[in-house]
Amino acid sequence: MWRSLHDTWWRLTLTPPQSFSDHLLDNALRGGVWVYGAAVRWRNRAYDRAWLRQARLPRPVISVGNLSVGGTGKTACVEYLASRLTAKDRRVCILSRGYGGRTGQPYWLLAEQGRLLLNGQTVADRDDLPPHRHRWGGLPDEPALLASRLPGVPVLVGRRREVTGRQACEAFQADAVILDDGFQYRRLARDCEIVLVNARMPLGGWPLLPRGPMREPLESLSRADVVLITKADQSLERVAVLQEQLRRFAPQALIATAVHEPEGVRDWRTDDAVPLERVNGRRIALLSSIGDPEGFEQTLIRMGASVSSHARYPDHHRYQRPEWADLLRTAGACGAHAVVTTEKDIIRLQPFRDEAAAGGVPVWVLRIRLRMLSGEDELDARLAGVRVR
Repeated sequence: MWRSLHDTWWRLTLTPPQSFSDHLLDNALRGGVWVYGAAVRWRNRAYDRAWLRQARLPRPVISVGNLSVGGTGKTACVEYLASRLTAKDRRVCILSRGYGGRTGQPYWLLAEQGRLLLNGQTVADRDDLPPHRHRWGGLPDEPALLASRLPGVPVLVGRRREVTGRQACEAFQADAVILDDGFQYRRLARDCEIVLVNARMPLGGWPLLPRGPMREPLESLSRADVVLITKADQSLERVAVLQEQLRRFAPQALIATAVHEPEGVRDWRTDDAVPLERVNGRRIALLSSIGDPEGFEQTLIRMGASVSSHARYPDHHRYQRPEWADLLRTAGACGAHAVVTTEKDIIRLQPFRDEAAAGGVPVWVLRIRLRMLSGEDELDARLAGVRVR
């Protein structure tokens, strides 16, 4: 039921209402937009005028966030920034809220010597398995993925980022802290505000929640130091116009562009690398529960794949065994050569790994990286200017 409601909501975001039930839902959601928008504007005004106080860490904070609910590629951007800073000998920690996890208390994750550690203890069925083979037992997908992709970089998870931020500075001696999904978390002061915008976003923005996916109106970009247009290759004809539009709302910000491109494919059953060219011409079934399923599908199509089906679920969906079994049946029935999913999804699919190994259809995991198209040198300069206090 939730999947059906989510699909209807997203369809209404992209297209006008088409049926009587669409109109009913549209009117109901629009009624909440005014209330939500008023609350957002009041809260921002309270922080802008210092009616609400911000906590400040003893080390610089770089925030990565967006205006909309998912779909801009924040995780890949956080990985990119952490890698750039680490390469310049900065001691980096990442702060995450950990959406979708089951652990109530704050904790930290760290990949070290082929193991994933949670508060210093190995998170694995067996110590001899590499990180992507661990059954991560309810850990949120994004922090677990970041920790596994960034060995040696602690990822601290907790709702109160000012608390985990102090731990990052004291326990891990961080000299740079990256606040993941931080644009709306104004409780913590930041030294560099990076806001991601999907290249397919309409020039006027989507509607605000709950009618659309916008967390804040475009006017909020006035707080940004860097606006990064992501997935620019999916809408090249609109990027130049979008850049000019964004400059109106963030005249002082660096406007940069980036793409999310395939970096590799892995066979989930064998852990073997699959050459990217093997995707070309293959009939595949897709599975995703991410913020931008259309972008995921378009990536595979540009790689030359023929998409026979795409099982889409709401972002951070916690998969159930019947859903997984139904996907494998569908993939087999449509003659798919493989099921392709994302690195985030595979973390939440770990309980069904044995069934995937016994199945007849291979499961491939697509790895994505962020690559800057424009503004990389300027972004490096801005990051270099964020120095330890």
